[in-house]
Amino acid sequence: MINSIKNQFKQQLELLQDKKYKKPAFEAYDMKRAFVTLDQAFEYVGDNSKYQQRITLLLCIQFLFYSFFVMGMPYLLQNPSKYCTDGICIEYPNCNNRIDSLIGFDSIAKEFGLFCNGRKAFIAALFFVGQMFGGFTFPILANIFGRRKILLFGMSLGSISIFVGSLCDNLLSLYALFFIAGFGLSGYETVVYVYITEISALRFRSIASSLLIVIWSSSMLIYPFIVDILQSWRLLMMWSIGVPLLVTIVLDYFYFVESPRWLISKQQYDECRRVFRFMSIFNKRRPFEFNFMEELDKFNNRCVKVASMKKVETQIKLIQQSNQTAGYWELFKRSKLLTQTLILVQMWFLRYFTYYGLQFSVSTFGISMTTTLRILALVELTTGMSSLYFKLKYPRIISLQFCLLTMILSATLAYIDIPLECQGTLCWQQVLHLVSAILIKASITIYNSMLNTYTGEAYVTTVRSYGYGVCMTFGQLGSTFAPLYVSYVQEIYQQANAITIVGLLALLALGLTWFLQETYKKDMYDNLTDEVMATQTLPLINQEMQFDEIELQQIR
Repeated sequence: MINSIKNQFKQQLELLQDKKYKKPAFEAYDMKRAFVTLDQAFEYVGDNSKYQQRITLLLCIQFLFYSFFVMGMPYLLQNPSKYCTDGICIEYPNCNNRIDSLIGFDSIAKEFGLFCNGRKAFIAALFFVGQMFGGFTFPILANIFGRRKILLFGMSLGSISIFVGSLCDNLLSLYALFFIAGFGLSGYETVVYVYITEISALRFRSIASSLLIVIWSSSMLIYPFIVDILQSWRLLMMWSIGVPLLVTIVLDYFYFVESPRWLISKQQYDECRRVFRFMSIFNKRRPFEFNFMEELDKFNNRCVKVASMKKVETQIKLIQQSNQTAGYWELFKRSKLLTQTLILVQMWFLRYFTYYGLQFSVSTFGISMTTTLRILALVELTTGMSSLYFKLKYPRIISLQFCLLTMILSATLAYIDIPLECQGTLCWQQVLHLVSAILIKASITIYNSMLNTYTGEAYVTTVRSYGYGVCMTFGQLGSTFAPLYVSYVQEIYQQANAITIVGLLALLALGLTWFLQETYKKDMYDNLTDEVMATQTLPLINQEMQFDEIELQQIR
């Protein structure tokens, strides 16, 4: 009687406790005796729930200040508006004569005299070179030490370099700090794309990557107002970039958890369970206590012990052994990964080359540069928001092909020359050039968002960071060559045809997309041999091992 009352009281207490939890995607009678895949674990704790939204908010804040530095670099390095000698001021510098004073925005070029012989381009080039090295190095570190630690390290390195740079009075030291900032921030960006791919399921991946594109786009609408207020490159680097990023690092330390997929690949199952338990409680689900499919080896070992039979290595055991040696070479020694990587490398080069090539070509479209920049910023903002619709409704490859085809058709409009008589007036050739720029900006924005998501889904967890690293490295080559190419074409041909090469690069990428495999609404693989297992039905325990009912009851 007393035991019956206690049981009833216990049941009522459990019902009261359950009211504070939200209903999960599925339930199990006993979580401790149930095995789930990682995708099922993400569904249980809640995809795009409160915790994922908090992570997205923090990443968006960091990307906003990060984009202030990259997209605002023309302000930091802009030339003086007037060059004065003996009381006579002119708009262009005569580098062979003495210059007494300078008039204009307090920029790096003005303070250190970098406006002659292309010296200011060198400091920007150092930043992009640092980004190339960071994009290649950080994936190695992220695969060894984990996504969270290296993400925090990259942002700390970049933000501290920017903050110290704002106090720097030595040009050589400033060069070094720009290189270090590019190294750290590029590593951070690379690991962020890996992190958002691995921290949740399909819906969160699509939403998070699209929001990062939108936030990046909005920087060009916000930053000019900040420049008008601060009016100094030192104040801009310190208070609009360095200090805010340092503050966000503290928030990241407390809220960011390690990637569950990385933990599984390193066989840290208990730590992975703690991560999912934290996420489930944060999202108001019952605490996560499931076992993972990768832990089936423990179950097999127990069976072998009870039955006193010879131990048989399972496929999962072999997978775990192969994961210990994964590295960059895995992308090139496997024919499928090699083909995929070579195609994605070209597509990422196109992404960065087109994006920055368009930015440096705005002065050649026949309309005010300021007006053109604002129009393109609005286009990037609106298409960045619409990219989420494409991710959720259409396959990745089809969306990429649509964007590439739009770029090809739009780039052909840039072949039309603007007559000299159109200078100072508006003619139909100028309108076509502006339409070309708008269409290319819209298509490359959606292309960027789709390519980020596709790259994360195309690689397995054990080599995902390496895949991103190679793609980011070659992508940064595109951003380095873009201003050089645009400057060369404008100097030699004196016409606005610099972006016409985008059509040829997009045509090549369009043909290569037919060799890529679709990832839309398909399971993400965590190991190099998962795909083989998905197409074969092989036992986890040797079929010759037989257990009677008594022995199985003992296991329970």
